[in-house]
Amino acid sequence: MEFIEVAIPVLVFFLMFIIGASLENRSLKEISAQKKQILILTLGQTLLLPLSAWIIIKTIQPPPLVAGGMLLVSFCPGGAVSNIYSFLAKANVALSVTLTALNGLVSVFLLPVAVLTIFPTLLGIELKIENLMVKQSMQLIFLLFCPVVLGMSLRYYQATLIQSLMPWFEKIGGLGLLLLLFSILIKFQQKIMVQLSELVTLALIFTLVSVLIAYGLGKILQLRQSDEAVAVIEFPVRNLALAALIAVNIFKDSDYLLFGAVFFVIQTPVMLTITTWYRVKFNNDIDKQVLNLT
Repeated sequence: MEFIEVAIPVLVFFLMFIIGASLENRSLKEISAQKKQILILTLGQTLLLPLSAWIIIKTIQPPPLVAGGMLLVSFCPGGAVSNIYSFLAKANVALSVTLTALNGLVSVFLLPVAVLTIFPTLLGIELKIENLMVKQSMQLIFLLFCPVVLGMSLRYYQATLIQSLMPWFEKIGGLGLLLLLFSILIKFQQKIMVQLSELVTLALIFTLVSVLIAYGLGKILQLRQSDEAVAVIEFPVRNLALAALIAVNIFKDSDYLLFGAVFFVIQTPVMLTITTWYRVKFNNDIDKQVLNLT
């Protein structure tokens, strides 16, 4: 078994553990205080991102494997990297953690259903239903639900220890994701080069459309600017390790990995630009408030 095939499930388990361990009383209070906003933003990620991916696919008509990789990424929950972006942007980190965790919990139930029903219909992927329901679905639940519960349990019983370790967990998780994606890029560089124009075009369009959907929802919900920043950052950032897991372990086709790897490379400078823009804006607002007080 190759390194990538071993690394993917281990990394997914660890990243989902981080999501569970990130939940604290402040996050739960955030849910209670902003139920409507959080529900709509979660549903927005769950429904609007796959819908937008499907519309883009129908409009551009990319090769089937590229289309499948993009659709797969759109169905995956938000990635924990968004929490780091929100922190750097000086946005509402508690809301970011809450949205990531809640979207991750929803995916425990959504992804097996989507993989079983939507992908075979739209992409013509042949999956053995009985095998998927028994083996692959249980694998997804194990790698999504169990680490979240484990993280939440440790957070509850060993809060001080987990809080002290969380910065290290996040750094290790981020580094692990980075190494995985670059390993995919290196291993499949020839296949990527053949479809580079389609991959780059779709990655950029999907990133920008995700940002616009989040921005639009933020305006409709009349979010505070620090909350709007979270939504704009949260929507484009997906759990790419989970997408890789499904591609390798369920679809049994590594070509579905290609979009996620290119998506990460194209998306990163876009997200860093957005993060920097919000950070500068929040710093300027603080400076103006200080000047007004003096």
